Amino acid sequence: MNRREALRTTAVVVGGLLLTPNGLVLASRSDAEQQKSRVLTAADQALIEEIADTLLPTTRSSPGAHAARAGAEIDLLLTDCYEPDAQVRVVNGLKEFRRTCDARFHRGFAQLPAASREAFLRDIDAEAMRAGSAHWFGLVRELAERAYFSSEIGMTKARRWVLVPGRWVGCVPLEPGQPAWG
Repeated sequence: MNRREALRTTAVVVGGLLLTPNGLVLASRSDAEQQKSRVLTAADQALIEEIADTLLPTTRSSPGAHAARAGAEIDLLLTDCYEPDAQVRVVNGLKEFRRTCDARFHRGFAQLPAASREAFLRDIDAEAMRAGSAHWFGLVRELAERAYFSSEIGMTKARRWVLVPGRWVGCVPLEPGQPAWG
């Protein structure tokens, strides 16, 4: 083997080693494989999006959590940014939520009228306030807010978003109904 062949072979081997873990393997993963690596199942993601949409509903001035596709973002945040104990707490909390909703209303949360949804979430929120940070609902509420307000819809429709706001003013009075700055 001459030097030219040795360099070419080495370049191919090293280039293959550098590309495979970073690019080709990750790019070749299907959506089903990516979903398997997530914390929430498709049913859990749909339920958590319904909860988020009840907490952050569509109004005259801004779309709600459904429009922002908050369920997928919550799943991503929970998978990538939270410890396993928090992940388990949310998954178990959603199971408990389903059981309680079925026992109380004899149907799923998504089939309830808006007023019943809100009342049910208020009851769970009161329970979470009594239980403290160990309760799962505080984490779900936090995830819903983060997912919504970090989305394009949350940043541009629910908040007043300006690409280059100009000079910084520390305290600006808001008029009633005026959205906060994003």
